[in-house]
Amino acid sequence: MEENKKFELNDEELEQVVGGYSIGDTVLCSHSDIVYCSNCGRLLKNYSATITGVRGVLNGHTLYWVTRNCCGHKSSIIDTEILG
Repeated sequence: MEENKKFELNDEELEQVVGGYSIGDTVLCSHSDIVYCSNCGRLLKNYSATITGVRGVLNGHTLYWVTRNCCGHKSSIIDTEILG
């Protein structure tokens, strides 16, 4: 059975992984289509969320774990949904 390996990143490597955002940052997100929070039903056209972790990379974009500030629902977003 393969063991889970842990990797340590220096500051420069971490910056590349998280794409300029840090865990704990509150970001404003935007969807171009109509999307509702699956937990509270709020329209998620423009909403704020707190980054809680990095999920990975998809097609060159960073995927983040976030907690939506509307109701605390945990989900993931891609960096192209972050305004700014």
